Amino acid sequence: MIRLFFKTLWNNKRRNILVFIELFMISFVLVNLTLYLVSMYSIYRIKNCYDAHDVILIDINKKNPESEKIAEVSFQNLKKVLASNSFVESVSISTNAVPYNYSISTTGFNYDSVEIGFANREVDIDYGRVMKIIPLKGRWFNETDLGKAVHPIVITNEVSEKYFKGNAVGERIYEKDGRSGKVTNYEIIGVVDRFKRNDIETPYPAAFILKDSVKAGSSWQTSVLILTKENKTSDMLASAESQVYSTLNPESWTITSLNSLDNMRLQVNNENYQRNYLTVILALFVVINIFLGTIGILWYNTNLRIHEIGIKRALGSTGKGIKRLLVTENMVIAGVGLLIVLLIVLQMPMLVNYRGDSLEPGVLSSSIAISVVSMIILVFLSTWIPATIASKIRPAIALKTE
Repeated sequence: MIRLFFKTLWNNKRRNILVFIELFMISFVLVNLTLYLVSMYSIYRIKNCYDAHDVILIDINKKNPESEKIAEVSFQNLKKVLASNSFVESVSISTNAVPYNYSISTTGFNYDSVEIGFANREVDIDYGRVMKIIPLKGRWFNETDLGKAVHPIVITNEVSEKYFKGNAVGERIYEKDGRSGKVTNYEIIGVVDRFKRNDIETPYPAAFILKDSVKAGSSWQTSVLILTKENKTSDMLASAESQVYSTLNPESWTITSLNSLDNMRLQVNNENYQRNYLTVILALFVVINIFLGTIGILWYNTNLRIHEIGIKRALGSTGKGIKRLLVTENMVIAGVGLLIVLLIVLQMPMLVNYRGDSLEPGVLSSSIAISVVSMIILVFLSTWIPATIASKIRPAIALKTE
């Protein structure tokens, strides 16, 4: 039976090759589309290390030079002034650690002979309280970490998994200055969830480095993050500007941004969603065309075989047997095409990300499973319906059809 089955496929090779090419192209589009959509969904579901609710951002830029000592004292005073408000829970001063902001600073670190790349986010002890960060392993910074010869550092989970096999706490890495050759050692004291800049972008690997002091005088921009009590962000926004300019020298510093992180999240997400709306519309259009295309091809192929079906019926084949034969043939043809597509796609994760990152865990296997199930259902329905109609034709009528 199996030999006869494949012999029948081979005898109709010209027609089957055309069907194979069509199903191969449909499979290729379906698999890649599924991979794209599942990847987007998996990124959206990535757990964030911080909670931005009820947090205010004040970005302060330097207008004119000011001595580092004066600037440090001024910003320490500003932190105290802002924290003295009855509706404020905690205040943090950081650099390159603001969510929904695309400013990023990277430095090459090394673990033994392996180079590690991640975004450096300089924070103070209070950053963890403001952003409500709960470490997965180890701990967040505290007062005992200030002034240590080996600097404490907290890394995100993907760095721990990639370079330390999930056991990063207690390990040491180092940074070497290319000009002076100076080596700075760091000890990993904690691991946190990933740091997302928006809801639908793959998070960049990150590390939080403790700032021993404000050092505002050496930076042109300093970010102040303020955690308010529930639903008190409007109160902080109303008083923030006057408190900043009454504490800092207006000739040296100016506010460039004053906003809540909730608003920034909405703005950034809306911009990204708008860019993806067209992609989603095109994806839906492609899905509809895949469905209609598969039905059209297999329906047409079945209609071409009416004469053959009539002969089989005349020789005693049942309607169920004919339907089973047609479905099996198309499943085999589609399966071969899908298998080739999957072999091609399995080589793609190394190429799709310019940073060399792999897809999120489970994305590839989920995409393959969804694609295989979708293709089976699609081919089954696209064959079963016309096969059911064709199998009901009387042999005498079918034999008249050429």
